[in-house]
Amino acid sequence: MAVNGIGEELRRERLRQALTLDDIVQRTRISPRSLEAIEAEAFERLPGTVFTRNFVRLYALELNLDADALVSRLPKVDIESAPLPNPPSRGGRTKWDPRLVAALVSALWLVIAGGAAGGGWYYWNHFRRTVSTVASTPAPKSNAPTAASIATAVSLPVSQQSALADSPNFNSSASQSASNQTAPEGFDNNRPVQVVLTAREAAWVQVSADGRTAFVGLLHPNDKRTIAADAQVRILTGNAGGLDISLNGKTLDPIGPRGQVRTVRLTAEGPQFVPQNPTASSPL
Repeated sequence: MAVNGIGEELRRERLRQALTLDDIVQRTRISPRSLEAIEAEAFERLPGTVFTRNFVRLYALELNLDADALVSRLPKVDIESAPLPNPPSRGGRTKWDPRLVAALVSALWLVIAGGAAGGGWYYWNHFRRTVSTVASTPAPKSNAPTAASIATAVSLPVSQQSALADSPNFNSSASQSASNQTAPEGFDNNRPVQVVLTAREAAWVQVSADGRTAFVGLLHPNDKRTIAADAQVRILTGNAGGLDISLNGKTLDPIGPRGQVRTVRLTAEGPQFVPQNPTASSPL
């Protein structure tokens, strides 16, 4: 179908109305290049048949022309004769094929399930048997003194503490480990609090370093005990006058008379005496 005359008719009407292409651009929002192509009837420069028909209709309506008559002179889209796009070329299978991914996931779950089953079998046949054996083994009896025995021993007179130390039945593990020792395991000479206890008489003592028990038991005459701490050493004794105490190389005055229960806290600044609490259930 001929389309000659459409562009010329639109251009003549525009000029008759004293309108410029910029005026039509402002009113229709059609680009100047597309308007120039319509007036020059160079429809091949437009995006396509559908856009061409819409642009011509808008242009004609803006000039008060018969838009349908002008659009009917434009070629229509022939769907049946329109060429179909070429099908995309079929390449090889992609690297991450969905079926391959599904197979890998299934295999991974099988491996995990097998590992869990093997771990359960090992636990049932080895670890559970070991735990049962350990649980059925009776715990050895402890020779460590209890809090009640410590409180009783501290409150004994000096003569009874001495008798307890000389008794052949006295076999406290804590007391035996204290005899003739000068430094505990892990002793550090570089710590800021260095304490040396030397017994002149038998004395029951309980010693803690930085809140942790370092020694509990009876010191025999001439027994020595060395304790190192970062912050403080706390000493509870039932025979204050029977102990010689050295703090950071300096011998301190006796912390109390013979046979007296005393508690003292030793820091780098010096000794601090702790008031006794006769109602306390534990000496420290």
